[in-house]
Amino acid sequence: MLFRSQIYKMSSNVLATNSDIDVLEQKTIDRARKLIELAEKNQRLIDKSNRRRFKRLFQDQNAISVTVTLTDEVMRIKSSKDAARILFKAASKATKAGFSLFNFLGLKSLILISKVMPRVSVSLVHMQVKRYSKGIILPAEQKPLNRHMTKRRKTGINLNINVLGEAVLGQAEADERFNRIIEMMNRAEINYISVKLSAIVAQLNAIDHDGSIARLSEKLRDIYRAANKNNCFVNLDMEEFRDLRLTVDLFKAILTEPEFESLYAGIVLQAYLPDSHQVFAELVEWSNKRNKKSGGQIKIRLVKGANLAMEKAEAELHGWISAPYTSKSDVDASYSRLLDTAINKEVAQSVRIGVASHNLFHISLALEIATLRECKTQIDLEMLEGMANPEALAVTKELAKIKGNNSHILLYSPVTRSDDFASAVAYLVRRLDENTAPENYLRSSFEIANNPQIFNQQAERFKNAFLARKTISTSSRRLADKKVVELNDKSEFINDPNGDPTDLNLVSVLEKEITKVLSTKSLKIPLVIAAEQKQSSDTEIGIDPNDNGKPWYEYSVATKKDVDAAIKCAKSAIEDWNNIGAKQRAQILEKCARQIDNERLVSIAIMSRDAGKTFAEADPEVSEAIDFANFYAANAEKINMDSDSTPTGVVVVVPPWNFPYSIPAGGIFAALAAGNSVIFKSAPETVATSWQLVNQIWQAGVPKDVLQFVSTRDDEVGKHLVSNPEVNAVILTGAFSTAEMFSSWRAEMNLLAETSGKNSIILTASCDIDVAVKDLVQSAFGNAGQKCSAASLAIVQKSIYEDPSFKRQLVDAVTTLKIGKGYELSTSVGPVIRKVDKNENTPLARALTTLDEGETWWIEPKQLDDAGFIWQPGVKVGVKPGSWSHLNEWFGPVLAIMVAPDLESSILWQNQTPYGLTAGIQSLDENECEKWIEKVQAGNVYVNRTITGAIVNRQPFGGWKRSSVGANAKAGGENYLATLRNWRKLQHFLPMKEQAVRWWKQIGSQSIDRAGLKTESNLQRYRSHENGILVRIDSGTSKDEIAFLEWIKKELPVKLVYSSPDLINGLTNVIVESVDDFIERAVEFNRVRWLSIEAAPIFQLLKRGISCDPRAIAQRGDIELSRWFLEQSVSITQHRYGNTNAGPKPRAIGLAS
Repeated sequence: MLFRSQIYKMSSNVLATNSDIDVLEQKTIDRARKLIELAEKNQRLIDKSNRRRFKRLFQDQNAISVTVTLTDEVMRIKSSKDAARILFKAASKATKAGFSLFNFLGLKSLILISKVMPRVSVSLVHMQVKRYSKGIILPAEQKPLNRHMTKRRKTGINLNINVLGEAVLGQAEADERFNRIIEMMNRAEINYISVKLSAIVAQLNAIDHDGSIARLSEKLRDIYRAANKNNCFVNLDMEEFRDLRLTVDLFKAILTEPEFESLYAGIVLQAYLPDSHQVFAELVEWSNKRNKKSGGQIKIRLVKGANLAMEKAEAELHGWISAPYTSKSDVDASYSRLLDTAINKEVAQSVRIGVASHNLFHISLALEIATLRECKTQIDLEMLEGMANPEALAVTKELAKIKGNNSHILLYSPVTRSDDFASAVAYLVRRLDENTAPENYLRSSFEIANNPQIFNQQAERFKNAFLARKTISTSSRRLADKKVVELNDKSEFINDPNGDPTDLNLVSVLEKEITKVLSTKSLKIPLVIAAEQKQSSDTEIGIDPNDNGKPWYEYSVATKKDVDAAIKCAKSAIEDWNNIGAKQRAQILEKCARQIDNERLVSIAIMSRDAGKTFAEADPEVSEAIDFANFYAANAEKINMDSDSTPTGVVVVVPPWNFPYSIPAGGIFAALAAGNSVIFKSAPETVATSWQLVNQIWQAGVPKDVLQFVSTRDDEVGKHLVSNPEVNAVILTGAFSTAEMFSSWRAEMNLLAETSGKNSIILTASCDIDVAVKDLVQSAFGNAGQKCSAASLAIVQKSIYEDPSFKRQLVDAVTTLKIGKGYELSTSVGPVIRKVDKNENTPLARALTTLDEGETWWIEPKQLDDAGFIWQPGVKVGVKPGSWSHLNEWFGPVLAIMVAPDLESSILWQNQTPYGLTAGIQSLDENECEKWIEKVQAGNVYVNRTITGAIVNRQPFGGWKRSSVGANAKAGGENYLATLRNWRKLQHFLPMKEQAVRWWKQIGSQSIDRAGLKTESNLQRYRSHENGILVRIDSGTSKDEIAFLEWIKKELPVKLVYSSPDLINGLTNVIVESVDDFIERAVEFNRVRWLSIEAAPIFQLLKRGISCDPRAIAQRGDIELSRWFLEQSVSITQHRYGNTNAGPKPRAIGLAS
């Protein structure tokens, strides 16, 4: 096994191009012309029919969409009734231009058949898709596959077998795929096979490079042993960029071992990655040394790369630079360069080359180079089975003419069992997407022989690429030293990219930082009050939840006297901080963002020990903190707050322990940007993380009197801080019960709280089970289920629940999760923050240990450490509507499953909980998604993706019902800063109305995507309060205020009911009642707006689950109007396998529609 230090030393050098082949340009074009003419003669009737079909597709983009829908969505949905519904919609879009008359009439007939005989219509689609893919996807069963291979060999063609199935969800499925590969290799007729690493080991973790190699090594050794035993060549496929280093390092490591040091084996390199040039040079250097020692050779299969769409999708979602080249011309130049550097005698001694392309210009170039440099025996020519049969036969005949040639035509041949055709769907969709791309050679090849214009066009493209091979960049795009953010023109704000786990230098530094943190033994964290550090005699111990709760650090605890001193200092600091203005405050916040980014890995290491966070959970927190700083800095200047408002005052930030870095950063930066002073009361469980954050902010230039660090217990001192009348606002993220308790301490407290969530994902009968299970597992068990947004509930329609593959895949995926310590890179689920005693009366203890009537365990939770911090996640089924598991939050690694008869029941149960934070749906049916989007009652809703991981500006975060308390707005959204300013009271309605109308037309009535991504739509919109708002007014309510209320009531979708202690002149529709009667009536409404001079009964209302907004109506119409609506973030996946032309595209409309 190679050590990490050896792996890291990848040469930055690449092999040089050579001008000796410059003379081959015209010869290559002439040879390509001959091959094209020969391929035209080789066409059979079926080839001509296929080409006519593809030509029609190219002429009608809509036809491609219909074909993808039939191939992917209809084929995947198990319920015939639901599949037929999607079939009906897809077939309705079919046109004569895109399909043959027979297929067009067939599709139109299916429209009628799908209504009365859904099973028959769907079966016909299955038959037709399998028929058309017959030559592309081969049967894995031995007899039919052997017949096909025998037929191919008679024409001089060999097959490279690829057992389909990749990115498996669990290890049981991976073991099954592995066994199929071994079984295939044991067949006498199979002598060449390709293997995808993601098919033989599940849940490979990019950050855990060494651990992933260790997990893969035994599997690959067994495969190589089978190769030796059966004389079967093994080729390691390359998948996406994240697999590049892992695949190369594993390949080298195993083939360096004595048992395999002379084995002839292969690997793939993709020309669309600039990194492939450095890797190629590295492999040649290594293979030469290996060859001298053992005589062993390797083969490198050179391909263009078929995962471009998914590479782009993943990079866009994470904020990374997409790893591949940005243009087809660059990829062609890269391929030409690889052929130039690969095909030569010096390389041929230890490396054989597979030239894999359908582009006959590149095939011809390879043949010309091999002839010129006298290394004809070094290359094999390779294509895809079923994609270019005439071209394959033409090349075979051409090879037969070349004297001294022993090269082969090899067809990459995907195989699948008849009962597992679903494994082929992703491959088919990728190929359809790739081959219908405008610049793809195959698209042109259907007419190139008879159309000189197309031939000349392709010849010119070849010339340009051939020339550009000398200058094409070979520097990594993803891992470039200086990253240039790829801005899109729809967004003013760009989210900070996540850390890239494929960057092994990042991994190395992270491991060093974790080692430092683990070696820290005597950390003492002070208070910081009035710019002075204070070590208190009263301290608490911070523990390590990863290690049975062992003590790690000591932190000082404040007294009431300390609290009073902090508040006094905070009050005196407000004026100067506010007076520097929004622009200067913004500049300081931007420095904070840079400081945080510089210490990203330090912060991750601290979180991993302090909160048990894995890299995958801690890294986005750092990015989110940076986003909060930059977004609020920009927003502070944008809303022109200085002239129309004053700061709220002293703000106490009370964050949770589950997001110990990003959530406090959000509260602190918002308050600071709005000109307030801040007292930061850290969560007692994660003080070390809070200390790291607050020091970064101070270092960036925020004064220590403006931001103070005051740790307290959750006792009388903590109460004294939170409920102090000199505190002007409290930003809380925590349980609804905590918000209720805070409110009980001080009736007039200005509490801005994001509270509990009982979140669920609906899996309809139209879902893709593979995607649904993957997203469900991540949503339920990310951060050990300790997210307010976590999916502790799945509402599964009966047909999916009863499908054996659902239970098999879910159980397999969950039991494969690596449970352990957050700072171990292999861990996917870390510890819970507090140890769980099975005998204690807490929601989590009950969820982990107790079943109610009718419930059973699919996976029973198990305690894995001594103290009770680390648990094997559990899955319970049989959960009934209205039960404890249905309605309650438990904040831990347990997933409950309900079985619903239909979508209507699913939505009813999802909305039945008292919370409305996040919610999701998995469905390939566009109409189902749209119906759900309009009915779901939650602040953040997600379609065909996970329901956790809200991103600043992309999906501003905040809930409905009991998930939000106070005069609040969505964190990371356009309205949040305004909640932390005191706005001038309405004096003049008409100018205020002008602003309000403008805001309504441009923003309030619209559904706006501020992120502008291609692979995911992220719509921000406003919704009306379904049950309306109860408004308390009195005789002192001004005419301008009444005019505003009457305007929004009559002209906008706002339901209002007036209540008053007295009759109001000019208003006839006022309920005159006491405050007590008002409180009882309020439960009929969604929200209360308190405009009366009477004391607002905030706590009494909150006990009934009703939030009260006691703010005066603001003079700024754009600020005021948003307060009368619910904010909602709608995130919708817009791709299938990266293909943005595929998959459902549901709408989320605004109030104006």
